[in-house]
Amino acid sequence: MARKRKKKVEPPKETKMGFAADEPVEKQQAEEMKTYSGGSEEIQYKNRSGNIIETFDSASGKKEGEISLGSQGAKGKFVMLEVLEKTENHYEYNGETDIEGDRKTSGIFKIKNPSDSDKIWDIDVTFKKDKPVGLDDEIHLKNLDPNEEKEYEYEIEQFEEPALKISEFVSTINDEDTLSYSLATGDENKVLFKLVLKNLMDYPIKNIVVKKEIQEGYTDFNLLGASLGSTDNTSEFIEWKINTLSANAEAELKLNMSIQIEDSSSKVRTGKITAEYSTPDKALTGLEIDKFDAYSNNFVGVLEEQKDDKPDAYDCSVMFINESEFQVKLVNLDVKNAVTDKKVLDIDPNEIPIVASGATWTSLPWETETDDGLEPRFLKTVEFFLIASRKVSTLGTIAIDDFELAVAAIAGKLDYSLVQLMSYRVTPFDALLQVKNTGGADLNEIIFEETIQEGYVPPNPEDVEVYIVKDYESDIEEGDADWENLGDPIEIDTDLIEISPNNREPDTEHVIRIKLTDLKDHAMGMFLPNMVIRLKYPIEAYKPAKDSEYVSNVRYIANTYPAGAPIEFIPAAKARIPVLHLRRKVLKGKKIHAMATEGEYQIVLTIKNTGDTFIENVEMRDVVPDNFEYGSYSFEPASTDNLEGKDLLIWKIDRIEANDEFEITYTITGKGEYKASDSQLSA
Repeated sequence: MARKRKKKVEPPKETKMGFAADEPVEKQQAEEMKTYSGGSEEIQYKNRSGNIIETFDSASGKKEGEISLGSQGAKGKFVMLEVLEKTENHYEYNGETDIEGDRKTSGIFKIKNPSDSDKIWDIDVTFKKDKPVGLDDEIHLKNLDPNEEKEYEYEIEQFEEPALKISEFVSTINDEDTLSYSLATGDENKVLFKLVLKNLMDYPIKNIVVKKEIQEGYTDFNLLGASLGSTDNTSEFIEWKINTLSANAEAELKLNMSIQIEDSSSKVRTGKITAEYSTPDKALTGLEIDKFDAYSNNFVGVLEEQKDDKPDAYDCSVMFINESEFQVKLVNLDVKNAVTDKKVLDIDPNEIPIVASGATWTSLPWETETDDGLEPRFLKTVEFFLIASRKVSTLGTIAIDDFELAVAAIAGKLDYSLVQLMSYRVTPFDALLQVKNTGGADLNEIIFEETIQEGYVPPNPEDVEVYIVKDYESDIEEGDADWENLGDPIEIDTDLIEISPNNREPDTEHVIRIKLTDLKDHAMGMFLPNMVIRLKYPIEAYKPAKDSEYVSNVRYIANTYPAGAPIEFIPAAKARIPVLHLRRKVLKGKKIHAMATEGEYQIVLTIKNTGDTFIENVEMRDVVPDNFEYGSYSFEPASTDNLEGKDLLIWKIDRIEANDEFEITYTITGKGEYKASDSQLSA
């Protein structure tokens, strides 16, 4: 008698049938498997014999079925999932903070169906988020056609610092210990460049490519070594590649080049730096793909084989055929007898390995009896999903501006408003400090410093005046100071003025520093070539001793931007103000001569310097009696006044040398009633 075989076929599943109510543990295990990320498209099977892989019950260890591989063998594709976050940062040279307006941070989530023939459907993706991003927690797609890709762009809601930090050390004197940005004229300058990369993260950074421009004019390129990675260079740039920079690690590249500078106006740039890098398996924001499941072409059927000798009995088995190009994870397959409600097959999540493309899993058969010649009837619960390959990464780009290397030089001068001081007197005078940018580099900082010696009182900060003169073509060290035309006044904050110690006591030495720093951010701007900056402030001589002098002690310190080795200028010759000990020793006298004409008299005033030093600003006075007219001066009075109703004549003599005598004559003529003896009165 022929054996009857009947295969009951069910259409492909396009809905999720889920787990039975009595299978919460299995359901949880299956959910956890949705976090699985595929690795190789070649599946490594255990218990494999040729194209057959046996599967076993996880509880009893008994064989439960077997997978038979199809034409694709042990292979299968993955659904492609990718989180790609990007950060772009632009820095000023060696700036610690990037230029905020140039920041760009963005994210893209991609899902791609790589199959040429199979559609996928009922796609669910969920995410884990460490930080807020503009991407939904879940994405649901009904269908994705063959080779179709969907992209979801999202915003990163807070700025994230780049994982890589780049700093550059430049020394125009080819010295690793000396930062310097100024070039010398005439001689060849050998310039050292040192790049340092630091991984700021606790995970590796990969695929680092750093490019540094080589500017026109440099010669004799010399690579001194890289602590990690490989280098290559052209006439335009050097390229430094590092495959992996470990967590918190650093790498260093050193090179030098030569350049010839002909004059102070010559300028050359250091060369811009750009870098690209990636952080595989890490998103900038910590975003992760949590769970994924989707469906594609499949077949689920029950093979029913009627027994020869028992027509009401059947050998039954379940078949699951992966008809897609993908790897599939079968996590649940429960079969119940629809008549008896008895479970005849219970497949748990861990029992069947990944099913390769075109492979079939078939259960061991079980016997089922029916009544009155009816066919067996079964209820099936099935759950499976496609395996996805997950890629999470960050791509970072960094751009660092270059800057100008130029001849940086200054010249300075110092003037005082007095050429001498009087001993034991309180005498104020002004100091005028002047600096000229004589090089070709813009300067970002200039510091004026004077040590004010003991016995002299420093100014108040608010008494310091600042002036600038642009395009000053003359040599600053030539000519006398024009105290009436110092330039354009500039306001500065008194916080920039330091006086140490901060008092005005004359019994100690004081240091005054006027620090004009960060000029690029100041209203006056950078200290440009041929510009002159002048500082004026008062100093008070407090009763200096005889035979002493005030001796200048100043220095000027300038720097470029970015700051390098400071440029210092100290005037070669010190300015000196001698203290004169002038003590007057004079003889003043008056003679009266009667003239030929009655009533006329000649008055002779004499002053003799009987001391051993000159005297200055000498004043002579004489009183004219009432009823006398006067005139015919040998030396005109400087002014007249009144003394007890009588005219007072006043003469001023600028200077009388030691042992010299000065004489003044004039005539008086009596009118009316007068007494010649009244003219003997002198003042």
